[in-house]
Amino acid sequence: MFEINELGLTLAHIGINCIDEAEALSGAETFASMLGETVKNGSSSVFAGKVVELMKKPFLGQHGHIAFSTENIDRAIEVLTANGFKFNASTAKRDEQGKIKAIYFENEICGFAVHLVQR
Repeated sequence: MFEINELGLTLAHIGINCIDEAEALSGAETFASMLGETVKNGSSSVFAGKVVELMKKPFLGQHGHIAFSTENIDRAIEVLTANGFKFNASTAKRDEQGKIKAIYFENEICGFAVHLVQR
């Protein structure tokens, strides 16, 4: 078994599935007010600060998603795969050089999709 500290995983954000943009904006405004943060309205989601993302329409995960960041996503994928975790390759997002910057695990955990993001 590997040491989790080897991967440097930290909670990046929580994604909440909303029914539409109005619900996402309302939720983001409430969370932003609670956390003393600002609202950032994007194309598919609305962020309240950097830790709460409200999806404008349901996305992966029954309830939403949880994102963990790492300094070395390639190493994290390698170590987690070697320890029995599977990734959904079709969800990989890549940068301009073709390096993976985000990828979802194959299975949900308690109704949440989980993904890794490059820090």
